[in-house]
Amino acid sequence: MPSSTLDELADAYCRVSNGNAAALDQCQALAALFEQARIPFVVLKGLAVLLQLYGIRGTRPLSDVDLLVHEADLGTIDRILTEAGYARQIDGNPCYASPGNGLAFDLVTTLWYLDEQGLAELWANARPHVLHPRALLLPAADDLLIHLTAYAVIHRGALTPAWEQDLRLLLRREAIDWAAVTRKARHYSLSVPLLYGLTYLRHRMPTLPIPESALHALTPAGFSQRSLYWLLQRLVTAHPIPELGHVLIWLTRPAGSRWSSLYRMFFPPESFLGYRYGTIAARRPVLTRCRRTIDLAGAALLLAVRIVRRLLHWPQQVPA
Repeated sequence: MPSSTLDELADAYCRVSNGNAAALDQCQALAALFEQARIPFVVLKGLAVLLQLYGIRGTRPLSDVDLLVHEADLGTIDRILTEAGYARQIDGNPCYASPGNGLAFDLVTTLWYLDEQGLAELWANARPHVLHPRALLLPAADDLLIHLTAYAVIHRGALTPAWEQDLRLLLRREAIDWAAVTRKARHYSLSVPLLYGLTYLRHRMPTLPIPESALHALTPAGFSQRSLYWLLQRLVTAHPIPELGHVLIWLTRPAGSRWSSLYRMFFPPESFLGYRYGTIAARRPVLTRCRRTIDLAGAALLLAVRIVRRLLHWPQQVPA
């Protein structure tokens, strides 16, 4: 390997390592504030994967930190973070930038596919990971597998090399309870997305320990599930369609809640409008809602065009 390439790799590792070190310091500072106020939280996605699977902090970059908190704690969290100098950010969820390096902390009170039982189970199964001088709660391996795959396949609608690497490490380093995974996937209406993601992975990396029995347990049943798998094959690839996740989240909701979720998308509560649009939502609520409806209609039309184009020019990605 040329020395220039080695130098570039070393520089990249140092940049990621230094950035992650600063992010971990900010996480420690925020965890200390939460600990003083007795506010529990579970670390999700990138930071959870870095802490649980990578070990070496310079091998996986972090762009932000996602935390699961209880909805009842949001008021206290807002108070203590703003008093500590964290800046509120405009986002779909409560989001704060740290006073040090501006690292964004995204707070969620649930995950879109969980009901109350599933959310309680995720909290109950979370396990501590020691990050001196305190322990942070991380999702159990089964929950992390489901969340990472659902986020990639449904929320982002893209199967990226970073996701492949995360899942490769997770499947090889953690003991997965496949019976629990398939049970939860069916209960959360995620059996088809999980099957698609795992099939894609096994196609790319045949030696991964993904048991055939688990794939069989996730086999689509009925026309609607087979149609969803057909769509995922064609739409969810390494080349994402912008905003596709909105459609896929809607399609994977239980049939009885789809229209109510569509209504909430166009007519969300005031709290969401405040997070999403900032102070203008309180000053001009009618204008904000009208603007949102127009923006969503335009985005839906553009997304429909992109989906049709993909379906008309679809190359085979994974085996059926």
